[in-house]
Amino acid sequence: MIHEPVRGGLPDPSFFSLPGLEQVRAIQKGLTPRPPLSHLLGITLTQAGPGTATASMPAAAGLMESPAGTAQPIVLLEVALRLAALAGAPPGMQVDTATMTTSYLRTATAECGGFVARARVVNSGRTFTLAEGVVEDISGRSLIQGVASMFVRPIVPPPPPLSGELKPVEAPVYPTADPYARPIQPWNPGPAESFLAALQGTMRPEATAPPWMYLFGVRLVDVGEGRVSAVMPASEWFCNLRRTIAPGVLAYLCLVGLMAAPATVTPMGHLPAILSVNFTFLRPVVPDGRELLARGSLGHDADDLVVSNVEVTDADGNRIALGQQSAVMRPQWSPVKEAERLLATVLFTDIVGSTQHAERLGDAEWRNLLVRHDALIRSQLATFNGREIKTTGDGFLATFESPGRALQCARAIRDGVGRLGLAVRAGLHTGECEVSGADVAGIAVHIASRVQSLAGPGEILVSGTVRDLVAGSGLPFEDRGRHALKGIEGDWPLFAVTA
Repeated sequence: MIHEPVRGGLPDPSFFSLPGLEQVRAIQKGLTPRPPLSHLLGITLTQAGPGTATASMPAAAGLMESPAGTAQPIVLLEVALRLAALAGAPPGMQVDTATMTTSYLRTATAECGGFVARARVVNSGRTFTLAEGVVEDISGRSLIQGVASMFVRPIVPPPPPLSGELKPVEAPVYPTADPYARPIQPWNPGPAESFLAALQGTMRPEATAPPWMYLFGVRLVDVGEGRVSAVMPASEWFCNLRRTIAPGVLAYLCLVGLMAAPATVTPMGHLPAILSVNFTFLRPVVPDGRELLARGSLGHDADDLVVSNVEVTDADGNRIALGQQSAVMRPQWSPVKEAERLLATVLFTDIVGSTQHAERLGDAEWRNLLVRHDALIRSQLATFNGREIKTTGDGFLATFESPGRALQCARAIRDGVGRLGLAVRAGLHTGECEVSGADVAGIAVHIASRVQSLAGPGEILVSGTVRDLVAGSGLPFEDRGRHALKGIEGDWPLFAVTA
């Protein structure tokens, strides 16, 4: 995939004459081209404030099958940390990540359903800006915590002043889905006597590559006991705001070496669990297409503590990044998970008249409006601790632990999409749901869906259960009578939120 023509684009140099906060908010509003890295991994900026930024990305299968298990969220975390620093920077400044330290709390898997990185500036000094952040799954559980030090320095030569007002950028229509969203053939390496043998098997000419290697263009070129070398092209796909490789992508390449080196001496049935990783980024890397080389080596392996090191060099032999990882050995355990039954408030939303909007606006403009609609809803879900389950055509299915937060979120979504010139119908119900991985099922989900189908344009319709649970909140409701819900036994009282 990495050898396909690059998608997306980068802002005009004059864009960087704006204050950093205006830059980040323009990115959030779709007033700049969507960068190549976002097309590759599905990263979306959902919130921006003075010295703060929140970004999200899906847990697509092709992004998750990696030796680190948490490799791709590290890219998301670095992007959020850098955007938070940019959101506090004066005009004409560039932000470069110098160091990043991360602690791993949980393993990121496809069952996380998606990832949200929240970052904020802790201190702005004369030389460095310090920012901290956390990557969470869509249930709000912390996966990775990180701290980064960043240079904030003048752009040389200074950017020209911006001429004219920024306007929404028309999103190109591509014949295929973005790389992260495509179906990927699961990698089956077959039986192997050891992790060393499995890694060496990927270098055979006839071998198939794991999805993460295919997506990033990574290939192993040397594997031995306690050592691994991997290469990756310096591709334009890895650019975010400027024509340099995003440091988070270099951190990912570091993790390939840091995780694979100890795996070469790991007995089958065990896995190294990451405790912390330190990254140092030594120089910017231009996307010239030539290969970057990561050499990972085992530094310590005793008393269940494993320390590995990595050095990344460019095609001219210059060192561009260093990393050190501490991990502990643990048995590999894959229990069979049964569906849990949890009480949750289910929210369905749907755009009213989407077909008519598409016909009126045309495919390209409608697609751009949908991108802004989706970003707005994801931003509100992050604000009110909602869990995105999936998109449903032109709408969303989400769950909340609190019916009050669910209603607040629905109101914010209704008002926000109204400013986009759209109307949504929303339906909510609270009940017991079956939770299996990233999906939910059960009668409560069906009831919420039926309630939403009865809502009018711009209306938030709720079941009597939701109305009763938020009694005393001060929210005004209007009785919509009792209704038979298709496939659901009995008549159900429904209420509309009138504020």
